[in-house]
Amino acid sequence: MSELLQHFGIEWKLLLAQLVNFGVLFFVLRKFAYGPLLGMLRERREKIAEGMRAAEESQQKLAEANREKDALLGEARKESVSLIQKSETGAKEKEILILAQAQKKADGILAEEKAKIQEERLKMKEEFRRESAEFVKRVVAEVVLRSPESLDENLITGVVQELKNT
Repeated sequence: MSELLQHFGIEWKLLLAQLVNFGVLFFVLRKFAYGPLLGMLRERREKIAEGMRAAEESQQKLAEANREKDALLGEARKESVSLIQKSETGAKEKEILILAQAQKKADGILAEEKAKIQEERLKMKEEFRRESAEFVKRVVAEVVLRSPESLDENLITGVVQELKNT
């Protein structure tokens, strides 16, 4: 084997020194360069994985928040529709009540006015009877005071005219 090494121009002492140098360099690089570099890569990979998990959690939380928002909006819409219906119902009931009160008041005023008109009519009839009776008394008294021969149409008309003027 030594002949083979010499044939290729390899010296075993130099080869051994290079192997030792390579081992030392390998150990130093592994210890001080490759190890920390792998550690940094591992940390970076873990941070990326953690970031991905955080992003997924954020997406899930966002989706959950959107579902809650949609649920709350749906509930709020239902409540607003319910409140609108209640207010419309209340307004209609109030309108019916106000109209009923107005109708009752109008009926009361109408009945009161009818009673006043009836009372006024009765007063007018009574006054007419009284005035007619007095008128007839005056006419009869005038006719009786005059002689029956002079009773004619002109006389009656004159008396009636005279009574109208008084």
